Amino acid sequence: MSESAAVQRHLTADDLRSPRWIAAHVGIVVLVVVFLLLGRWQWHVGHKVAPLTPQQLASWRKPVPAESLITSDGVDGTKVGQAVTARGTYDATRQLLVPGRSLDGHNGYYLIAPLVTAPGKAITVNRGWLPATGAGSAQPSMPAPPTGQVTVTGWAAASESTTGSVNQNGIVQTFAPGSASGPHEVSVISAAQLVNLWPYHLPDGYLSATDSASLSGGLKAVPAPLPPHGTSWDLLNVGYAFQWCLFAIVTVGWYLLHWRRELRASAALAEAQAEADSQARAEIEMRPQAQAEIRVATAMSPDEPQSAEPQPSAAAAQREIGESAG
Repeated sequence: MSESAAVQRHLTADDLRSPRWIAAHVGIVVLVVVFLLLGRWQWHVGHKVAPLTPQQLASWRKPVPAESLITSDGVDGTKVGQAVTARGTYDATRQLLVPGRSLDGHNGYYLIAPLVTAPGKAITVNRGWLPATGAGSAQPSMPAPPTGQVTVTGWAAASESTTGSVNQNGIVQTFAPGSASGPHEVSVISAAQLVNLWPYHLPDGYLSATDSASLSGGLKAVPAPLPPHGTSWDLLNVGYAFQWCLFAIVTVGWYLLHWRRELRASAALAEAQAEADSQARAEIEMRPQAQAEIRVATAMSPDEPQSAEPQPSAAAAQREIGESAG
């Protein structure tokens, strides 16, 4: 078999765009996706979440004093969403809007106010959610809070971070803070900022209200998060998950190495074929020159064939001498 035929058996760059190799590409992609999906399935099987019991839910929804969870040291991350209650008087002149908050897919504001619990002391209360106005940029009207002593029921929440990532208590936020662009607005519900706006000592956290009195004026309650679920890990299934991911990585690596090896072999054979073709062409070009040199050499040596011609004449002369002697 010629070298030219051998080159055709190896992979070339054009072959990678042929229908046969496009089908191979798709097959490899499908295989890798299947491996990854199997790994994900094994991961979920290995990570088991224990459901909450009715007793746990009842305890979570039973209000406890707000000061027991919302303290100057912040709110424990495992207690965010726990039902709490506080008693005091709303300071209606200090209400603020928090823009950029969504509820049920609609944009709006949170309305916060200080609930004065003792002289010089207050707790921040998120009274609820207000929808944005039709214009979008205009502030909605802030409904007045209830007057006199009230008992506010809701759930404990941690102070928010201005960066929108992790607050000072190490609790990850699921939203980016809005931009306060108008009067009576703040971007986040943070005790560190509110102490500069309100003349009260504030704990590091706030109460998100769910009672009807605090939600008066068309406010909607912000849903409380569920308590943390118990989890467990099955190491065998987790190991299978990593194994399937390893299969996907090995498949991709083998496919790329196969391309590289075949393309290198094709290039080497093509180079060898080009060199052989070059030598053949050089030999063909040398043949007329060699024949011309032979003709020149023959033309320059005329005596060599003539030296053999007198021999028959000499032999005849000797015969003639012999005959004369006889």
